[in-house]
Amino acid sequence: MQFFTALEKVEIIKKLSKNPKKISESAKSSYHHGNLYEILIQHAEDFIRDKGFESFSLRTCAKEAGVSHSAPGHYFKDVSEILTEIAARFFERLALNLKKQVLDFPSVDPLKTISMEYVRFALEEPKLFYLTFHSSKIDRSSTRYQKAGDEAFLQMVLAIDKDLTKRNENMEKIRFVWSLIHGLAMLSIDGPMVPAGGKRYGLNIEEAELNIRNMVECIRNWKKV
Repeated sequence: MQFFTALEKVEIIKKLSKNPKKISESAKSSYHHGNLYEILIQHAEDFIRDKGFESFSLRTCAKEAGVSHSAPGHYFKDVSEILTEIAARFFERLALNLKKQVLDFPSVDPLKTISMEYVRFALEEPKLFYLTFHSSKIDRSSTRYQKAGDEAFLQMVLAIDKDLTKRNENMEKIRFVWSLIHGLAMLSIDGPMVPAGGKRYGLNIEEAELNIRNMVECIRNWKKV
């Protein structure tokens, strides 16, 4: 941490008294431009968590961050670019969480572990989850987005079978597991279909766990029809 000497403090006070506006703008510039890229992303994520991504724009991001409306344009060419970066980071956090859970619970079948964590993570970050997988504003051709998504997807593949040479052979299992846990995640967020007049509600984690337990049993005793 940097500290000012007594003499330097006196000089700063003198400059402030002569031209406070200039010093204020300089301090603001130093604060923002030091890490404005990260600041914008953080405010964007907070906005999406609170209000969703549908109404999000670079102008909104600038307002939330307290900078000029043109500032985000120095870092992101359009709203798709910042949303794609947020989605890539979501995938990275998801991958890290899945890996950590498998390491933390070595005695539990890894397929059950990553499936439960996938659903739990979706419930913890529902709007970012929906943005990452279902927004048309995401640039799915982005190499960064694809690599981050592949790393998260790989954790599920490894949980099914650590032998990656059998990945193509296991593709039917992979599709089965992927469709079930992603479907459970979406049902947990949105709520299942209910009869007319009924109240829509999301699955709770206990309901999801029952389905996951049965799915794991099915995969471990897999028989091709």
